[in-house]
Amino acid sequence: MRWAIKAALIALALAPLPGLAQSFRVIQPIAVPDPQLREAILQGQQLRGQAIPGLRQVPREAVEEAVRKIYASYNTPDFRQYLSERFYDPDRLAEAIVDKALREAKLRLISVNSATTVSQQPATDEQGRAVTESLVMVVVKAQMEFTSVAGFQRREGESELILRFRQR
Repeated sequence: MRWAIKAALIALALAPLPGLAQSFRVIQPIAVPDPQLREAILQGQQLRGQAIPGLRQVPREAVEEAVRKIYASYNTPDFRQYLSERFYDPDRLAEAIVDKALREAKLRLISVNSATTVSQQPATDEQGRAVTESLVMVVVKAQMEFTSVAGFQRREGESELILRFRQR
């Protein structure tokens, strides 16, 4: 009699509970943009990867030279001078590099993949002279190199930088 009760309890425990997994699915319609938004999206897709009409592109040589200087100054006291006054919390970034990066770590620039001028506007420089301020979006591939207990290490990655150029 004990065996029959145990077998019934096991059979009851293994039996699926009907109705718990049953539910109706709610169909959510896919949002479709209105004609005006659809036209704006098409125009944006046509411009993607191209220069914006009416902007003078900053010469690629100038962009590559600026990127080389920035990457060469990494992990040195000169690095902070390349951060904009608009950069969010530059002190925190400088402290993080000092605290978390190894002293002998080098950031080696592998390639500058693309450089596109995204905006231009009139501005004034520190001496009050009229200049044209250009923002350039640059995609770079770089590699962090350092030696640890495990030996020589390389960490490769891709970054987007926004550089500000001022031309008189």
